[in-house]
Amino acid sequence: MFRRLTVLTAAVLVLSASLAAADEIIIATGPTFIKAIFDPIKAPFKAKTGLDIKITVGGPVPSLDVLEKGGADAAGASLPLESWLELAKKGGVPVKEKSAYSTYVPMTEKAMLMVNSGNKINALSKEQLKGIFTGKTQNWKEIGGDDAPILVVWPSLTSGALALFQAKVLDNEPVTKTVYDVPSIDDTPAAIAGSVEAIGIINGHSIEKGIKEVAPPLERPLTLVYKGTPSAKLQKLLDFLKQDGKQYFKQ
Repeated sequence: MFRRLTVLTAAVLVLSASLAAADEIIIATGPTFIKAIFDPIKAPFKAKTGLDIKITVGGPVPSLDVLEKGGADAAGASLPLESWLELAKKGGVPVKEKSAYSTYVPMTEKAMLMVNSGNKINALSKEQLKGIFTGKTQNWKEIGGDDAPILVVWPSLTSGALALFQAKVLDNEPVTKTVYDVPSIDDTPAAIAGSVEAIGIINGHSIEKGIKEVAPPLERPLTLVYKGTPSAKLQKLLDFLKQDGKQYFKQ
């Protein structure tokens, strides 16, 4: 009798797990997509479709790796697909040709260069930014600011904004190793606001008091990528993003 109950209990657990999996869609992505897209649409999407959005958090390369290994229905990054695939190859993730992927871009986002509002610097050129973020320029007085050390805020979790900045502004040179390490790009605004010596990159939807922009923003697409024909669940998400979702996006 005990054995039969144990077998029955195991069967119920397996069935419950299968039903749970059937009621969710898995997306591998990072903070930008989560805050701008998926956090705002989770509740209305579930109300309309009955599906939960489950997020596997990671930077562009780990997210694409999860998709390649079948661990997600789609992956997201704030990068053009070409740049994303190039970054993945450099990161050791074996990816297919561009034609193997389908993409949808629900919105574009800005990567903004910000300093503390108390900093006398109001504008920085690409050359000055490159000097700062590569560590060649270490004091604000070298570029017309106060005599104070430059504090580069750089998240430990890679994002599309950081990858694009490194490619476009730093010409793919490495970032200085002397940084103020924060968990993710969502933590950067508070870190800059908290130190007059700080500089960093934020998402356009994350502007807060105590910081100001010092260079033209870098615009990039929020790219959702998947392989082959979308599943029925993924198609529901794509339809929602194209039709109802835009009213919820955080921009």
